[in-house]
Amino acid sequence: MPSISLRNKWIAGALLFAAGTILGQIAPPAWKWTVISLAQTSYQEATYRCDRSMRFHLIAKQKVEIAPSEEALRDLEASEIGLIDCQDYDLLRKRLQLIGLDETALGYMALKAIEAKTTDLQNVIEIHEIRY
Repeated sequence: MPSISLRNKWIAGALLFAAGTILGQIAPPAWKWTVISLAQTSYQEATYRCDRSMRFHLIAKQKVEIAPSEEALRDLEASEIGLIDCQDYDLLRKRLQLIGLDETALGYMALKAIEAKTTDLQNVIEIHEIRY
């Protein structure tokens, strides 16, 4: 069996080190983009549902403050149940963080979700705006 020279061992080690370094630089961003691509639709829907639930809850609270009534209280209770959508959104965010996404990636996904639901600048403003 032929022996491997010290020089060949060094070259093989250097090549393995270089391959590992390159893979270590390429794998994390590739993983992030793969996760973002796979989760974007679910995240977009969860973002939209939570936003809608928070908006309905705010409006219902304001109705109770402005004109308290049995109907306003029922609407407020219903809107509080609707906030479960935000729990689902938070759980999805935590799962995505556990598998490697950071706040920057999640922020990117949220902006893409908003962009998907809007057609012009005025719609973007309305989504970000809370009315009193």
